[in-house]
Amino acid sequence: MPRRPEASAKAERDQLRDRMRALGCSIPQIAAEMARRFSLRPRVAWRLALDWPQWKLAQRYNTLHPGARLSDHRVSEYETWPHGGAPFSLRYLVRLAATYGHGCTPFQLVDADDLEHLSPTDRSLLTSSPSGYPPAKFTLEIARTTPGDRTDPDRVAGYRGGDTVRGSRRIVRCDARGVPIREEVMVAAEESAQFHRWSAATNVDDAVLEQMTADVAELARREQIDPPAAMFSRLLGPRDDVFALIAGQHQPRYTTDLYKIAGQLCALLSIATFDLGYPHAADTHARTALHCVEMSGYTPLRVFIRRGQSSTAYWEGRYNEAAQLVESALPDATSGTSLLRLTSLQARIHAARRQPGEVRRALALAATAPTDPTPEEPGTFGFDTGSAAYCASEAHYALGGTDNLNAAVDWARIALEEFSAEAQPKAMHIAVARFDLALAHLGRGDLEAVGEHLAPVLRSTQAEYRTVPVIGRARSLNTLLAQRTDLTSPTLTALREDLAEFCTHPAPTPPGLEPETTT
Repeated sequence: MPRRPEASAKAERDQLRDRMRALGCSIPQIAAEMARRFSLRPRVAWRLALDWPQWKLAQRYNTLHPGARLSDHRVSEYETWPHGGAPFSLRYLVRLAATYGHGCTPFQLVDADDLEHLSPTDRSLLTSSPSGYPPAKFTLEIARTTPGDRTDPDRVAGYRGGDTVRGSRRIVRCDARGVPIREEVMVAAEESAQFHRWSAATNVDDAVLEQMTADVAELARREQIDPPAAMFSRLLGPRDDVFALIAGQHQPRYTTDLYKIAGQLCALLSIATFDLGYPHAADTHARTALHCVEMSGYTPLRVFIRRGQSSTAYWEGRYNEAAQLVESALPDATSGTSLLRLTSLQARIHAARRQPGEVRRALALAATAPTDPTPEEPGTFGFDTGSAAYCASEAHYALGGTDNLNAAVDWARIALEEFSAEAQPKAMHIAVARFDLALAHLGRGDLEAVGEHLAPVLRSTQAEYRTVPVIGRARSLNTLLAQRTDLTSPTLTALREDLAEFCTHPAPTPPGLEPETTT
């Protein structure tokens, strides 16, 4: 059967979206390219940039705006107008921009055809604001739309509370006897009813939480496999969604779960941001994640967050601070692989501080720590034995000496074998393990083994996986090779040239940003 043209167009759009995401492009950039390349109207281009079918947009819209009753059929009508379909209100555009997120403004959702058919007032409101938003007074009125207002079929029911100013005393009209008139009594009752309807509305239910929890687990698994630039872009949408849900109306019992999810997403953003070379921004995400831990009471997440902060301090040479961050998380390391994570980090930190006794103690604790992740530790939230092995290799290498260098080689080889045997190999982990193995062999003066382990990593590690930790190891190795005058040979010269070439093509960062560090 011949393939339908629409199916082919959809495949082209999906390929373009995935390619631009991998390059670190933002949703507005993808929407603009979608509109240009496929001649799409702006409302359609934004929806497809997010990979949302019409039913999903309607679902997100209704979730973000309690009381709204947008259907996928109405989405289609609004996207078609003015070439058919049905006209939309300016309120709808404001709420649609909020639903899309990613800095979307109402003005970005209309084109010249829309503007020609809008009323002069609406057109003026859209085009007169530099930000693309109607004036603040108008957006305030949108938020305060009364439940009885039927002018907008997709309105959000809002509680007005009698339009009284907080903290002011309300003037009640009474008759000559000082008794409130009937209208005041009825209005007061209607206001209580409005509050009841507003309070009973919710933007969250068990199904929403279940889906968001599953989405976070999948993102945690992909973090170990996908390039950090793609992960960074992929994490922003869910983070914005959960922030909006927290700010919305829902039953108190859902609040802690929402804060837990927000903390997990900010923690993942912290890791991706550091891998792209922005330690300060990474720490900002980490502090927000810690705030979410306090709000949710989900303390196991603190171990993962402190791990990221400690790693940042470690790679910047702030070893005492790195040690303190790990120590502060130990009381929370009571389940799953959290103790294995912290003791493995302790070993390499103590080695950098030249404390061999503490290194041995940390490695002994790591050897007895549980290695099976709990269901609460999907993907990168858990700590595998391969990662523990290359932490042990780094610790032994930092201590130096024949015995420690031999141990560093053994542990790096174990890490490499475990990572390579996985069903979905982790390109960044494999690159780190190979560099650690090459460093350990260089410490033993085995230049041939250095070349043996460098060749695969230099040849097979694609640019998008050459993160800050990977490039940092490559540069360190190149520096050490330059210092080894006792190993001068054509092989060494070739290795240094290959490493220099490798470092000239690091992982791409989000557009407009330059890495803060090359450590």
